[in-house]
Amino acid sequence: MNNTVAIFSSARANGNTEKLLNSFALNTDIDIIDLSDYSFSEYDYEYKNQDDDFMPLIEKMLSYEKIIFASPVYWYAVTPTMKKFLDRISDLLELPHLLDSGRRLRGKTAYVVCSSASKKVPNSFICAFKDTFEYLGMFYGGFLHANCAEGYQVENYIDDLNGFRVLFK
Repeated sequence: MNNTVAIFSSARANGNTEKLLNSFALNTDIDIIDLSDYSFSEYDYEYKNQDDDFMPLIEKMLSYEKIIFASPVYWYAVTPTMKKFLDRISDLLELPHLLDSGRRLRGKTAYVVCSSASKKVPNSFICAFKDTFEYLGMFYGGFLHANCAEGYQVENYIDDLNGFRVLFK
């Protein structure tokens, strides 16, 4: 069974991050979950949102050992939908009936795939993921980034893609 899933979010279908993720997926056995295919609401201190798609999505994600979080860099941060998804993970840490699901994140390896209009990924972007992974007891496996200031051209990233693939063998 495939042991890697990518949780993907972007405001633009077939945008640079999706192209980068699909280039990676061509020669790597991964499943891709597009957050736009799910309906879930933001974190709610009163937990009135328990009947949305969040928990089925989490249960699907928890069946994998390696989890890639893929998002373009928007103003030094993830997309609003990815942020909403990450915020909702708090449900797994606070609701007594979901604590076991939250514990299942421990020991999994997490990665980041992103694109931006810069040569480097902003530290704040990667650190937000690293800190989240550490807090959840997950291992940080690394990241793949594409500078798409002039669009995404796969031939510019062959070495990066191959180097990232090594982490999944």
